[in-house]
Amino acid sequence: MIDDPIIEEILNKHTKKIIDIVNALRDFIASEFPNFQEKGYPVWKGLGYKDPKCGYICGIFPYEEYVDFGFEYGILLKDKDKLLQGDGKQVRYLPVKTLAQINEKAIKDFLKQSLALPTSKKDKMAMVDMMRKR
Repeated sequence: MIDDPIIEEILNKHTKKIIDIVNALRDFIASEFPNFQEKGYPVWKGLGYKDPKCGYICGIFPYEEYVDFGFEYGILLKDKDKLLQGDGKQVRYLPVKTLAQINEKAIKDFLKQSLALPTSKKDKMAMVDMMRKR
C-alpha cells in the first residue's frame, strides 16, 4: 500500500471500523490489480483508482457508518444479483458496512468488466448515453 498524506488525511476522520474496511479494500485492489494507481481525492473525500490504459476505474468512499466502493461506469456493468446501487448518470456503488460484507468475487468481476470496456472515455460516455436512453 502506498503511504500518501492525502489518503491519511481522508481516513483519519473515521472510526477504526471504517478504516479497517477501507484498508481491506485497498489491500484487495493492490493484490488483484497491481497496475492500478491509487490517489487520494480530498474534495471527493475518497480514494480513486486508475488503470494506465483505461483511466479512472473505481473509488473507495468512506462515510460515518459504511464505505461505498464506486465503479465509474457502473451503469454499463452486468449485475445479475442487483448488488450495485445508485441512480446517477453513470456511477454505481457497492455499499460495505462490515469487513464480512466485502464481496471480493463481485468486486473482482465488476473490475474485470470495467477493464473490458472501451479504453476511450468518449466511447464509454457514448455507451452511457445509449444505456440511459433505454
